[in-house]
Amino acid sequence: MNDELTPSERSALRAQILGGARGIKPVGAHRNAVIAGSIAAVLVVAIAGGVAATSTLSAPPIATTPSPSATVSVAPAPTAAPTASPTVLPDTVRPVIAFGGDCARMLSLDEVSSLTGGGSSSFLPDQRLAMSFQGSLASIGGISCSWMTPTSAVSVVVAAEGAIDREFAASLGQIDCSGFACVKGRAVGDLWIGVQMPVLPSDVPGGLTEGEETDASVRIDAIISTVSNKPHTAPVPVGTGSDPSSWALPDCDALRRALEDVTGERLTGDLREGSAPLDGGLAQQVVASSAGVTTCAFGAADQESRSAITIRLTPGVADPPQSVLDVPFTFTTEVGGADRAWTQTAYDHVYDMDLMATVGQNSVVIHRMTSQPAVTDAELIAATVIDLVDGRG
Repeated sequence: MNDELTPSERSALRAQILGGARGIKPVGAHRNAVIAGSIAAVLVVAIAGGVAATSTLSAPPIATTPSPSATVSVAPAPTAAPTASPTVLPDTVRPVIAFGGDCARMLSLDEVSSLTGGGSSSFLPDQRLAMSFQGSLASIGGISCSWMTPTSAVSVVVAAEGAIDREFAASLGQIDCSGFACVKGRAVGDLWIGVQMPVLPSDVPGGLTEGEETDASVRIDAIISTVSNKPHTAPVPVGTGSDPSSWALPDCDALRRALEDVTGERLTGDLREGSAPLDGGLAQQVVASSAGVTTCAFGAADQESRSAITIRLTPGVADPPQSVLDVPFTFTTEVGGADRAWTQTAYDHVYDMDLMATVGQNSVVIHRMTSQPAVTDAELIAATVIDLVDGRG
């Protein structure tokens, strides 16, 4: 990663390559060239290291990573995440997922290489606990798949056509190229197919030319056409958004007051640079618009602190994918009122933790950032949220 970028820019590059890179605001031709080169470098490193570019949770080398101070108390003590099978839903609520939930049936590696023009491709599995939306997408018969090549990347989201919010679908009917990404989606038969591709303009300060945007649109249309022509069973959603047992966040201000009591911090809804919630790109946009997912995000009122909390409730969700559970520093934990829970920790320029807790077919996902050497209140935050929203059905 290029050292000429600020920590927040480096974090944005890692977290948002497939999320659209929309949070990066270039300043000046030299810094734009640095940013463009760094984006290309991240794509190559992601292939070489097999690490999801959307994750800020890269596992540090054990020999060089300092351990937290022995005086820090972390509770409860985590246990290693077991190899778990996905939660089996009753037949009455089991969705039919596009392509059987198998990305290889959607696009082969050779097809990805050909369609993106980026060279040899590799599949990019979900690795970040707070950035996996597969459970939410499954509730609308959907799946999200991402691939990378040495010079390009692509993320494809497919769902049941009838489950996608009409206003959202209309907003993606024409290609939208913002930041360093282009996104477009449309309904084809029983499928809604959305595609997001990072695109590097030849002139970074000037943005994409008309020709570059047209080329991206042609490539995305080709991907949509290829996916739509693949044999598949019509996806069937389960309609969790209208289920009375589905969770939904209360007023964010009421939740903020409850979290202030738990954390002992004064919180605000105004998030500063470096404390913004992770951008999950197209998949996050789809579940927010069409799968009943609700989010509240808070930052510390203290201007010197980067402490932040993002809360996301997802109805109709099973356990995290095995690719997430296999990531180093991912553990099972206990949360009051939850059936199951997992944490995922990282040591970076700030400290953060992801936590997911499930109750029945609902889950709460916490992304907790703090300037302290260890995060110890994520379980309490999750328990507080569960206490506020559970018991609806």
